Amino acid sequence: MQDSFLNKILCFGELLLHFAPDFEGNWLNNQSVKIFVGGAEYNVASALAQWNNQVKLLSALPDNFLGNQLESQLKNKGIEILAGKNNGRIGTFYLSSEGDMQNASVVYDRFPSVFTQSDFEAFSFDEIFSEVKWLHVSTITPALSENAYQKCLDLMKEARSRNITVSLDLNYRAALWQGRNPSDKIKNLMPFVNVLMGNIWSIQQFLDIPIEYQLNGNFNDKNLLKQAGKSALEIQKIYPNVEMIANTFRFTSGEQVNYFATLFADDKLLVSQQYQSERIEERVGSGDSFMAALIHGTLKGNSSQQILEDATKVAFKKLFVKGDTINNSINIEKL
Repeated sequence: MQDSFLNKILCFGELLLHFAPDFEGNWLNNQSVKIFVGGAEYNVASALAQWNNQVKLLSALPDNFLGNQLESQLKNKGIEILAGKNNGRIGTFYLSSEGDMQNASVVYDRFPSVFTQSDFEAFSFDEIFSEVKWLHVSTITPALSENAYQKCLDLMKEARSRNITVSLDLNYRAALWQGRNPSDKIKNLMPFVNVLMGNIWSIQQFLDIPIEYQLNGNFNDKNLLKQAGKSALEIQKIYPNVEMIANTFRFTSGEQVNYFATLFADDKLLVSQQYQSERIEERVGSGDSFMAALIHGTLKGNSSQQILEDATKVAFKKLFVKGDTINNSINIEKL
């Protein structure tokens, strides 16, 4: 049991601007494009704050009016921001709502940025971890720079020494790793992870745990569940500190989507209800909202099955909310 004064969730990652031009190119004639604040860890922090959790975001901001406005926006959302301010610019990416973060339709412009250039030395561990009970990072952050990777490692080690729960989202972005093999870096982080989220393919990519069952590419393939269970057992054998392993499964065909998830906890593979829709509004941020719900439910002490069902429903609902983060239509206490 953690001390009662430890009540904050710390997320470490880059704050981004997401430019979302329409897929048809009408933004050129209209001279207008939608812009969202994003970034994997920020998306998690935003959802947690909306659900009345106390949240810190450790990041970096430009020392100009844009950085000041972003800082104010986070404070208005109830997020405590720890950000060294330096000369430079905010990272950006370009993706329409019809595009997917995991394929070539996303265009990154985040090298260099204030985050990728930061040494992250503006705050001490005592400042960073003050009142913190949970640390969350994703595998996007260690891909951005050697300093960012080293900071992830140092934060996770320090969290472990302070008995703080650590979660890791296995987000794979090929464009960020730029042909580098990420497995060695991510394996170095794994001894400090307690809660892991991803899918059987990202587990294979990052942790070299192979997919051994033949899959037919369909959402109702029973081998998906067999592989999820097998991968989880392999993870716990190698990294016994990992207590929960979540897998999300999203199958899309055109606008149609089928979605479900699994959670391996207490030596059991739990399977969520399955959701289906003939259309999809937004492909960004669904996994981040799942991660936020997983953290929220775990800290509330909910049963593993309820944690899984709530996280799956939140993630599915996010597919119909424009932008990178959830909005007030997704209340985890009233699903």
